[in-house]
Amino acid sequence: MTATHEELIESLRRKKALSMKDVCGNRISHSSYSRFIKNGQSLAIDKLLIILKQMDLSFREAGLFDHNIQRSNADALLMAEAMTSGDLDMMAETVDFFMSNAKRTYDIYGMMAIQIRLKMGGDVAAKQEQELKDYLFSVNSWDFKEMYLFTFILDRMDSSVIVYYINRTFQRAAAPYLLERNLNLIILMDEAHFEFLRRNEIAHAQDIMNRLESLVVNRTFHSVQGYYTISKSLHTMLEEQRPEDFQKISRLFHNFTVVEATFFAQRLQNRYQELERIYQLPKLEWLEATDGF
Repeated sequence: MTATHEELIESLRRKKALSMKDVCGNRISHSSYSRFIKNGQSLAIDKLLIILKQMDLSFREAGLFDHNIQRSNADALLMAEAMTSGDLDMMAETVDFFMSNAKRTYDIYGMMAIQIRLKMGGDVAAKQEQELKDYLFSVNSWDFKEMYLFTFILDRMDSSVIVYYINRTFQRAAAPYLLERNLNLIILMDEAHFEFLRRNEIAHAQDIMNRLESLVVNRTFHSVQGYYTISKSLHTMLEEQRPEDFQKISRLFHNFTVVEATFFAQRLQNRYQELERIYQLPKLEWLEATDGF
């Protein structure tokens, strides 16, 4: 499904419970805004920027205007199947399908195609990796898109490169009291933290954990809370390796399933099992939530 800019702006205005006066201020007439939303009449870029500023869009929400194609559940399932199949022909067909739906190189369909190419290995992955590097390392100030793209190839980077770009992006984008704006920075740092745990580079992992703690001042946003809690639990477990730390991992997994936070439950389980092989950790019982719990 393709969402227009008009639809996105109006849906975000309603989500934020803003009136037409709130978003138009004194610079845009209500009739101009109505014609833009209802009839798709063009709006001068300076007026559009005024609306976006008046709405105080978050990092993540502003990214919608660069990724305004929304994927369906069927698309997500198709991607997951392609990524785990190991069937190169199927993966290539899925890439072609996603690219036929993409409007820009780095919209949501373009990004799914990129992830599959990287998973295919060989010359296809090498070419895609180089294209990403050429793009990312030519951009001076990373925004939503660049932070997310870097997570695709972060595990292929030298530790010094990861540290350099984390430091550079953190210095520019971090703002402890604007948590929603920092969600994508938190995702980037979370991926880097886990990569350093996998490499057994605990000093780098600890530095990133300290920075995450400085960002996560108010944990009312469930996404921020989820990413941070998983990273902190795994980090503490590796540092202490006490029985109660392993029990906490099991309880956290169970609690995620209770509230149907499937993404975070799977993220925690997959990350623990990967660290389990590296550090010879004990196997855990992954208890699903039961009916009536």
